[in-house]
Amino acid sequence: MTKNLGSNIQIDRAMEANKREKPSKSSQDTQTTTQRASVCHRLIPKVKKTITGQTLIPLGDTLRERWYIKGMIGHGGYGEIYYAIDVRNQEEVAVKVEPRKRKGRTVKRMILEQKVLLRLQGRPHIPKMIASGHDNKINFIVMQLLSVNVGDLKKASPVRRLGKSSVGRILQQAIAGLRDIHLGGYIHRDVKPANMCFGLTAQTRHVLMIVDFGLTRRYKNLDGTLRPFRPRAGFRGTVRYVSIRVHDRIEQGPADDLVSLIYSGLELLVGELPWKYIVKGDEVKRAKIELQHGDPQTSFLALTSDSFQEFARAVFSLNTDEEPNYAALQALLTELVGDRRMSDPYDWEINYREAIEGVRVYPYGFQQKCRSRHRCTAVMEEAY
Repeated sequence: MTKNLGSNIQIDRAMEANKREKPSKSSQDTQTTTQRASVCHRLIPKVKKTITGQTLIPLGDTLRERWYIKGMIGHGGYGEIYYAIDVRNQEEVAVKVEPRKRKGRTVKRMILEQKVLLRLQGRPHIPKMIASGHDNKINFIVMQLLSVNVGDLKKASPVRRLGKSSVGRILQQAIAGLRDIHLGGYIHRDVKPANMCFGLTAQTRHVLMIVDFGLTRRYKNLDGTLRPFRPRAGFRGTVRYVSIRVHDRIEQGPADDLVSLIYSGLELLVGELPWKYIVKGDEVKRAKIELQHGDPQTSFLALTSDSFQEFARAVFSLNTDEEPNYAALQALLTELVGDRRMSDPYDWEINYREAIEGVRVYPYGFQQKCRSRHRCTAVMEEAY
């Protein structure tokens, strides 16, 4: 039987009495085509089917005699994500894996993620978790297969940005997802475009999912009361997107997730953040202070709509322990969304037409002026 990462989760028996054969290539291809027929090709993640070097799970293996590992979707410092087929029902899934130990210490990131996902199951903007477990070498989570992340969808745009109605709908859905996370007693602490995806079926291709709960922290007790604030919190998050409070090592709250959402939306709308090429963390902080408290007429925010600027001001005014009015924040983005419905095509489904047309709204010289005001250095190097 599959071992659980947490004692409070029940998982289907992955070891069946009668072994099932690996799915045939023809049946896998048929299922893939059927599922993706109505999904934009830009959403579909690229799968590496040949890997050089050592992996946590060999390609071609069947995890727990149920999930046939066909390829790798991605990897990073914390683990690997595989594309797999469930041999029971031919369903495409993602298998997220991390080593059980790193440098002799037990790794707990995925244990935390499993607990959070379990508690939040059933929420529309939270990925479906199918199973989780571990063996002597790895921890794993099997979950629904999702699209490439929103950051990659922006990069695929010929103008390296998204149209305002697409960004508005992304932000409104992200607010709803963060509301569910916060009402569950957690803060995400790593909100960014790379941690937002869409579904890969006709029913979910316009539904935003928030992913990667490895840095999540409980900020409320089970009875709903706030946990005591630590006098100095550790730095958690991605430097480019964290709030000023995180730079100051102040305990995070729901407002800090929403500040990260502002920076994410700004990047999607304009193409890059003004501190993208800044290396030092304290200089990034200064650039954020200038953005938040500087002259709105010459601020980088001036490159966005009045609707987005009003949304940003509302979020910046929140205290770290304050309960946000999520519906009011969504309403502030109504003008940005325009007459589009959530079910209407997004920019990547119409060849980024809205993003391309939107480039003409702001003179190039004004964009360069706003950017130069907020860059402390021009080092062309990613720091995060």
